[in-house]
Amino acid sequence: MNLQSNLTCATVPASYRYWQDAAKELLQPLLDLMQTGLAHLPIEGKASDHCLDADRLEAFARPFLLFCHWEVSLGHHCEESDREALEKGKAWFRQALLLGTDSESDQFFGYSTNYRQHSVEMGLLGIAFEMSRNWLWESYSDSEREQVLVWLESDAGNGHHWNNHLFFGVFLLEFLAAERGENARYRAAIDWYFEELEKMYAGDGWYMDGNNQAFDFYNAYAWHFYPMWWIRLYGEKDPARCERLAKRTRLFLETYASFFADSGEHPAFGRSIAYRFNASAPIALAHQQGASPLSPAVSRELCTRNLKFFLDRPIEQSQGCLSLGWVDAFPGLTESYSCGGSPYWAAKGFAPLLLPPSDPFWTDGEESLPSDSSEALKGPKLIVRKVNGASEIINAGTQIGSSNTRFGAHKWGRLSYKSGWGFTIPRSNDVYPFDGSLTAQMKGSELVYGRHGTVPLVLESDHMACMYSLGGKVDGLQVSVETNFHWKGDWQLAVHRCKSCQEVTLRFGSYPLSYHDSESIRVEEKEGWVQARTNVKAIALQAVSGYDSTAVDERSSEADGPRRSIQAPLHVTGLLLKELAPLETVTLVSLSYAGKDFAAAASWSVLSASDGYIKLKHPLLGDWEISG
Repeated sequence: MNLQSNLTCATVPASYRYWQDAAKELLQPLLDLMQTGLAHLPIEGKASDHCLDADRLEAFARPFLLFCHWEVSLGHHCEESDREALEKGKAWFRQALLLGTDSESDQFFGYSTNYRQHSVEMGLLGIAFEMSRNWLWESYSDSEREQVLVWLESDAGNGHHWNNHLFFGVFLLEFLAAERGENARYRAAIDWYFEELEKMYAGDGWYMDGNNQAFDFYNAYAWHFYPMWWIRLYGEKDPARCERLAKRTRLFLETYASFFADSGEHPAFGRSIAYRFNASAPIALAHQQGASPLSPAVSRELCTRNLKFFLDRPIEQSQGCLSLGWVDAFPGLTESYSCGGSPYWAAKGFAPLLLPPSDPFWTDGEESLPSDSSEALKGPKLIVRKVNGASEIINAGTQIGSSNTRFGAHKWGRLSYKSGWGFTIPRSNDVYPFDGSLTAQMKGSELVYGRHGTVPLVLESDHMACMYSLGGKVDGLQVSVETNFHWKGDWQLAVHRCKSCQEVTLRFGSYPLSYHDSESIRVEEKEGWVQARTNVKAIALQAVSGYDSTAVDERSSEADGPRRSIQAPLHVTGLLLKELAPLETVTLVSLSYAGKDFAAAASWSVLSASDGYIKLKHPLLGDWEISG
């Protein structure tokens, strides 16, 4: 296609060109890897636990989606410097798809089967094929299209995991119906998929992610991204469904802005955080579909800050491609299903490029982002806070399906998660990390347990209470816990009422303070008090009552073992410990700080600490009274 730029640089908003340039910059190392005769991009990284064919398919489909977003934007504004990359990418993706779907080729992706990862990528391709109809799909001959369709049809009717994966069945069948002609069987299957997805709706615009029984950012880049695409492509088939889905997206976005810090970072929470800036994926689509309560300017600012936060950090691997990690390359944080091509699921975050430069999303003047706030969300049993520019998630009611604890229950089980602080990964699969959690370890055992399933008791904007157990069937440990959680500024107050059936060590951990340079860290530890600070931020952990001793969990050099913090190679976490006798009941009260104000990190004076009532005084923050 001979693109003609219909706008001059002077009339294209700077924010629009920033997004175009960002997409092109991410594509450049992929373009360098394109080889004639290969159906995938040889992106370096660990292998997944799927299979080589699935990993190769990911290394085609996900970069293809990124390219499609960029290509669509060039229909609105294309500069001469874009053309060579554009034509190279088009030519490669055309030939790669034909190679990968040719069952006689040594590049064949393989057919889909029940619960195979292929279903995920095929569903994604259904969307990408609609985006690229004019330059890819329509460029093929009838026989070439037939070859791709036969390959896609291998997924029709296959089993999908009972979670957001059901959407992939929807998009695959919708594309097949568009190409083969409307099919009553396909339409019945699509309706069934939607009926099953409906069963996972929990309220407040939030969906439980099926088998996993948990809530995280999949709610944004799956549960509200796919419905917006379905409305955009196929919505005329069921206006009532469109209205219902759009209403839920609007409800979700009413509080979603608070999940982003002023820096643009969102709290690392849940699985697949290596997808990074796809957390903003539904915002521009919802704006386009008239399903957003956010103003165009706020929508643009949220998306741009989130993208820029990550692009300003060393998130590339040795080839210059997106790495497995969070703020840098750190494959250790990923799940077993991740491979070198997986991070390009972040391509969803480039949805703003589907909006023309003349859209108010790009042209409206700046507006302020949400300031300090606290919202209790009954659906996911979460409280989302904006505090001093950071975003914090208080976690009242996580349920982690027993079949999914292998992904790391700590990713959903901690009491709270905060932007800028991240978390640590386990030393081993059976040792729950100490930060942000109450953990239990039976005497004589190497196992450390944290929260897996939680029953919420109180969910308010200033108070959370829940009950749960620490332990498991391997060694029979059972510790019953009721936690009351309160917050003021960057401080948290936690009250744990615990009873153990065995002799056990309980540990309560602060947020981890992560850092790069061992010369910049200072740690103070004394009776009932742990504080650590760098040049820019600090943690503090203060025992109010019930604890026996303090300690730190740290990696201060390579001699301390492999890296565990997702934010930086080094970290320190403050700990409070309690040794509990069999059938002993104890109440543990503590204060924990994580922030950038060193004066606010000073200790509290405890004026009263009777059962159900605590009165505290702080030299900067004043009085704090807690009851209940």
